[in-house]
Amino acid sequence: MSILKQYLTLLAILVGIGVVAQSVHWTNPGPGILPGEYCNAENTTFQAGEEITYKIFYQLNFIWLPAGRVVFRVEDLGDTYKISCTGRTISAFEWFYKVRDYYESIIDKRTMLPLEFTRDVKEGKYEAYNHFEFDQVNKEVSSYKKRPGKAPQIEQHELSDCIHDLMSIIYYVRNKEIENFAVNDSFPVYLFLEEEYPLKVRVIGKNEIKRFRGLGKYKCHSISPEVIAGYQFREGTEMNVWFTADKNRVPLMIESPVSVGSVKVVLESFRGLKHPFDAVYFDD
Repeated sequence: MSILKQYLTLLAILVGIGVVAQSVHWTNPGPGILPGEYCNAENTTFQAGEEITYKIFYQLNFIWLPAGRVVFRVEDLGDTYKISCTGRTISAFEWFYKVRDYYESIIDKRTMLPLEFTRDVKEGKYEAYNHFEFDQVNKEVSSYKKRPGKAPQIEQHELSDCIHDLMSIIYYVRNKEIENFAVNDSFPVYLFLEEEYPLKVRVIGKNEIKRFRGLGKYKCHSISPEVIAGYQFREGTEMNVWFTADKNRVPLMIESPVSVGSVKVVLESFRGLKHPFDAVYFDD
């Protein structure tokens, strides 16, 4: 079982607020890009050079064990950003399960929508390679899938408007103003993971003050995303997510049971943030 895959699913689904598919008329589209007002998102929360690292913990009985580490990086490619994620289990956990994973998304700066997505994973004895090319204008995606010892599979899928992949949705929604949503409101999410998943996210807290073990006390927002039953999660599983209530909107911690056990993802370090990190709360 892939601890990184569980983590990516947690982190990707957690931030779907505001990605609502609807019928919109677009004008003067560029190749593979929707320039309409609904899909456009001004990036005010991150910049090239940002690097954020998370530590993954896996619960064994009543003990939380450090299991892996994930690093997100942002690079400037002119009209696009390259967002990459490298994940691996720590050496002490590899007797149980070894992970060497790489995820990459090329997103358009004007819309924050994905143009390409790549997944190259080695998880225990399992290896897989996927590459998606999104045509946001015609609402299609070309999917290339390769597994060891098998012929490549090439497929075409129809999509809703403004569809996101595992990586792009994180950075797109970091630019959404959570203050515009009411507590207990639910919002639809449209995510492509080899097929399209319509999900919902519920806002459960705004501008909370919460202490995180090992991190300190922060001003944060919290949400509870609907998860994909059977995709590493049991039916009825609930997830809790906290992210900073500052201009960076960095995810701080995720907690959720998975198909076997529980996973906790905790912020470990960051650098290259666009804004000062103002979410730390100091008692008077």
